[in-house]
Amino acid sequence: MPKVRKENERNALAASRQSNGLQIKGRLWVESEGKTYLSWGRIVLLQRVEEHGSVSAAARSMKMSFSHAWHLIEDMNALAPEPLVEKQVGGRRGGGAWLTDAGKQAVQDFLRLVDRFQDWVEQERI
Repeated sequence: MPKVRKENERNALAASRQSNGLQIKGRLWVESEGKTYLSWGRIVLLQRVEEHGSVSAAARSMKMSFSHAWHLIEDMNALAPEPLVEKQVGGRRGGGAWLTDAGKQAVQDFLRLVDRFQDWVEQERI
């Protein structure tokens, strides 16, 4: 059973703790068709979309341009078996964005993978 990490300890970068001065480090991302599908930053973007209810607000919260966030979401949606984010373009009623069930599952699966990855790196020895 993976140990529970505090939210601020969780990161896709893992490092081993070794006494010989050497350290194993690694960064985790998931690719599809040779392109980045999920990474730590993309997962944070998905979480912020869920939290703020819009791509624009999610991007602002990450100090990211709206167009960059929009393209990341479009890329993830294109690479996913089904869309991770649904969007409604603004207008009279305003726009919005939300995670689909597939998006929520992708976040959960990636965070579990991060925990397993960190555990593996921490246990490895040189």
